[in-house]
Formats: sequence, structure tokens, C-alpha cells
Amino acid sequence: MMTLLKQLILMIILLFTLLFCGTVYLSVQNSRAFLTAQLTTISQDTATSLGMQLSPLIMDKNNQVIVQSMLDAVFDSGYYRKIRIVDVEGKLVIERIAPPHVNQVPDWFIRLFHIETPTGEALMTSGWQQAGTITIAANPGIAYASLWESSLNALYWFLGASLFTFAMGVVILHFVLRPLKAVEQQAMAICNREYPEQSEIPWTLDLRSVVQAMNRMTQKVKEMFAEQAASIERMRAEAYLDTLTGLANRRYFDMHVKQVIQADEPLTHGALLFFEISHLKEINDQKGFRVVDRLLIESGALVKKIVAESACVDAFAARISGNTFAAFFAGIEQENAHHLATQLSHSIVSLHERGMTPFTDVGHIGGAMYHGQSLNNWLSEVDLALRTAQSEGPNMLHFFAAQEASGMGAWTASDWKGILLEALNSQRIELYTQVVNTVENQLIHREVFVRLRDELGEQIPAGLFVPMAKRHGLIQDFDRIVIQLCMQELAKDSTLRLAINLFPASISQPQFVSWLIDQLKEKPALAKQISFELPEQEALAQLDDLRAFISQVGELGVLVGLDNFGRGFGSFTYLSTLKVHYLKVDGSFSKDIDQHRENQFFVDAIVKIAHGLDLQVIAKSVETSAEQAMLGTLRVDGAQGFGIGGTELWQKARSL
Repeated sequence: MMTLLKQLILMIILLFTLLFCGTVYLSVQNSRAFLTAQLTTISQDTATSLGMQLSPLIMDKNNQVIVQSMLDAVFDSGYYRKIRIVDVEGKLVIERIAPPHVNQVPDWFIRLFHIETPTGEALMTSGWQQAGTITIAANPGIAYASLWESSLNALYWFLGASLFTFAMGVVILHFVLRPLKAVEQQAMAICNREYPEQSEIPWTLDLRSVVQAMNRMTQKVKEMFAEQAASIERMRAEAYLDTLTGLANRRYFDMHVKQVIQADEPLTHGALLFFEISHLKEINDQKGFRVVDRLLIESGALVKKIVAESACVDAFAARISGNTFAAFFAGIEQENAHHLATQLSHSIVSLHERGMTPFTDVGHIGGAMYHGQSLNNWLSEVDLALRTAQSEGPNMLHFFAAQEASGMGAWTASDWKGILLEALNSQRIELYTQVVNTVENQLIHREVFVRLRDELGEQIPAGLFVPMAKRHGLIQDFDRIVIQLCMQELAKDSTLRLAINLFPASISQPQFVSWLIDQLKEKPALAKQISFELPEQEALAQLDDLRAFISQVGELGVLVGLDNFGRGFGSFTYLSTLKVHYLKVDGSFSKDIDQHRENQFFVDAIVKIAHGLDLQVIAKSVETSAEQAMLGTLRVDGAQGFGIGGTELWQKARSL
């Protein structure tokens, strides 16, 4: 396959060659005809002139020497190939013949442009008496030499002109066809989820039309993606958001909290708060629905603000009934949960002060910590705390009094730091893996999970030690150990593919990224066996760092995926420019998807937009064959969960 530029150059060369051959051929043919006529004229003129000069001498035998001398003088000039004199009876008197050799003219040229030897003939007389006949044949070698020289001159001139014209043509074609190169780059950029438009419009009409059409197509593709993303966001909002307050609705609350508790990495500790507004019916009767709506919106804003201030990655606010709001915090400690609840309690009083409600009794707050109980029991504890707060008076807060923490739950921050450092130094780290298969049950990769062991050999769940590792700045240390262990195992099996969970905080550290790139460059073959996964919500908070990280590791053949995709309520438009390779949809959408139409519509929309961007979609927390079958009909590329394969102990860390 040749580029258009090369094809045009080849065509120009062929045309120039054809033009040269035709021009030279016609020129030589014309020159040959001219030279033949000239030789004929010279031969005849020489025969006539020499015949007249020799006529008085030819009859006298005493003058034979003079005749021969005059004949030799003419013949030795080299312009004639043969001179022949015969008497009236046809007897040869004198003859001079030169060999037909032509110096410095190739034989093929002579064969290609053959010149007949022209002859001239004249009668020789002495007075009125005929003495004989003289025949002179011109030598064509001179004509061949002239033709050859003129042909070489034409060739040199033509080559020089052709080279100059060719160089100018290439330069002109380069500038003329440059928009096509830009169009190619523009098309490749669209494939890479970039949407550039060409600002320079070529002056060539045809190319101008192509560039303008590409610009229109680029804009249209960009608009189509934006429309798809907006459509998916509207669908998600209709299914999972409260339209009045913009918070999550009861459906999302139940689905997400249930998933967090039952996930492959289950919740180890967290907090749940209920905030119920008082006298909502009376306010509606007295002030009307507009005042009620305003009160609900402002109340939701207060709950949302508390969630934002918690700095919990997996936290959200929801409106779970007409006058009740919920705030969910995963991985939060009891002290921080109490502090946030107290802040909310103080904030709700401002609703009366700002005239949102005529009642000083604005509402009540109940809360409870998660300590391994079932979801129904946890909700019952929070509801009981809320009813207790209502019985205690206006604007009261009550936290459900669970049993005193023991074991790992009783460890202080300083205890945790010592335990984590000791675990790192002693290499008490365990790696577990879970298979991720295609819908046809073909292995995609194995996802790696990390666990720790305390001094007594008790396993420490990730939900407990990860927040503490973040607090004490030890996240990168754990990432380094996991990566090194995985690369050791990958070196033993070239067919193994591992998906390693990275903490987003790590990719924002230049030292860690540099270390990782060096590790991958040392073993480039292993890099192609690795995928890195980052949780969507945390990763999007540092989008620039994520883009740079994907670019750096992508050059080495490493894939990058977003984990727990769809858990938040952010816009999907970032996908058009973020060059991740696959999405792992949050398990809350896979759970019982065969029974929930809303989740089916949502996953179907994600698959459509992802496949349009050449992204794979993997569903998490798949447990039943019915869920797997439904995901297959939705064209999901892969699945992960206990219905596909359980979590298995892979290896225990050893000294590196």
C-alpha cells in the first residue's frame, strides 16, 4: 500500500518518462529525416562536382594517378562510405569503400534509428563522348553521431528540467496535500477520543470540502457523545435521584448500602445518619407547597454539605422519604461520625433563623455505627436513635449506643501506625485474587486484593487498614510491595494477567510514578500482562494526574480501568477524553439486575456509550446465573463476582 503522495510522485515520474521518450523519439525521427535528406544532397552534389572534375582526366590513362589522388582526397575526408567509378561498359575503374563502423554510438541506437546510406550518381563525359559513371555514397556515421549527441543533450536537459520540476512538484504536493495529513491525524484523534478541528482551511476546492466535512463530522461526533452522556445522566437522574433536592433517592440508597455491605470487599465500619424534618404537613397547610419545597431543598443542601466535609470517598446524601434525609459514610470512625452529626444538628437550627420554617422545632437526627450487623438491623438502630431524639426534645441528636468496641475496633490511631509499619516490615501481607471472565467464561484477568495479618495471625480487612494507611501516608508503601510481588509472579507465567488496584493518591506522587515506570521499563514484557484499576470517584478528583498516568503507562502496554464505575453522580463526559481501557460497573447495578428494569436500562446505556469509545465493560458482584444471562443480553464484555469465581488466597508476602 502506498500513500497518495507516493502515488502522485510515481504518476509524475511515469508521465515525465513517457513525455521524454515521446519527445526524444519524435525529435530523433525528424532529425534523421533531415540528416538523410542532407546526406542525399551532399552525395549527389559531390558526385556531380567530382564527376565534372574527373571527366577530362578519366579517358587518359596517363592521368590515372591524378584521378586516384583527387578521389582519395575526397574519400579521406570521412564523409563518404563508398566512391565508385565505372566505365561505359560497366567495368570498375576505381572504388573506395570504408567499413560501416560508427564510433561512440551504441549499436542499439543504430538499430533503433536506422539511416539508409544515401547515394549520388553522375555521368562522366569527355567532350561529347561518355566516359563512365561515378557513384558516391555518403557515410551515415556522421549522421548517427549527430543524432546521438543531440539525443544525449536532450536527455541531459530533460533530466535537469525533470529533477527541478520534480522537486518543485514534491514541495507543492507536500503543501497541497498537507490538509489530507491533518485529516488523517484528525480521524486518528477521534478514534483516540479527542475532537480537534482544523483551523486552517486549504485553498484547493476539493480539499477545502474534505476538511470542512471532517470538521463538521468531528463536531457532530462530539455532540453525539455529549447527547449520549446527557441522555444517560437524565436516565440515571430519573431512576436514582430525587428531582427536587438533587440527592440520591430511596432506590439508590437501598441498592448502594446493600451493595457496600455485601460487596467482595465488604464494609467493615461506617456510619448512617437520619435527619427528619418536623411539622412538614403543618407547613404545607399553612404556607403552601412552594415553602415546603424550599425547606426541603435547603435541608438537603445541609446534609450534602456535611457529607462533603466528611472527606469520605464513599459517602453520599439521600432523601429516603418525604421529610427524611439520610447521610451514609463508609470507613468513618465513630468520633468523626459524632462530630459530623453534631455539626448537622447545629446547622438545622439555621433553617428557622432564615425563615424556612415557622417552627423552632426544625427536626431531629438519629445515627448508628456499622459493626457487622445486617442492613435491616442497622436501619432499625438508626430509626430507633431518631425516635429517641424526638422524645428528648426539639432539634435533638441521638446516637445509637452499640457495644463498646473491642479488638481491632479499639485500636487507636497510634496503635494503627505501629501495626501497619510492623506489617510492612515483617511482610505480613496476603494477596488474594478473583477471576474476571468474559460472558463466554474466557479469562480476562485476575484482580488482586490485599489483606494484612496482625501479630496474632488475625486477618485485618482492607476496609479497616486502608483508611489508616491513608491517614499515616503509607499507601505508596503498600502499592510498591503489591506491585513487586505481582511482577515476581508474572515472570513465572507469561499467560497470567493481573489487575492491580492502585490508590489514586499514589498516581499523584511523582516519586511513586517514576519508580513504577522504572520497574515496568526494566521488564517490558511483564508490563503487557498488567492492568491498573482505580476507583472512579477518587480518580476523577485528580483527573489531570490520571490522564498523565494513563499516558505514561500506556506507552509500555499497560491497561488502565476505572473501578466502581457509576457509583457517583458525576457527568460521564470525561470519558470522551480519558483514555482508559475498560470500566468495571459498580456491583449495585449488577445485583438482581434481572429483576430491576432501571438497572438494565442504565447498564445498557453505559455499554452503548462505552463500546462507542472502544471501552470494555465489566460487571461486578455477579452472583447468579440469571444476573449473568441478563448481563450477556446487555452486551457486557465481562463479569466478576462469586457467581463467576470466589476470592482465593494467592500468596503470602515474603522478603523482597
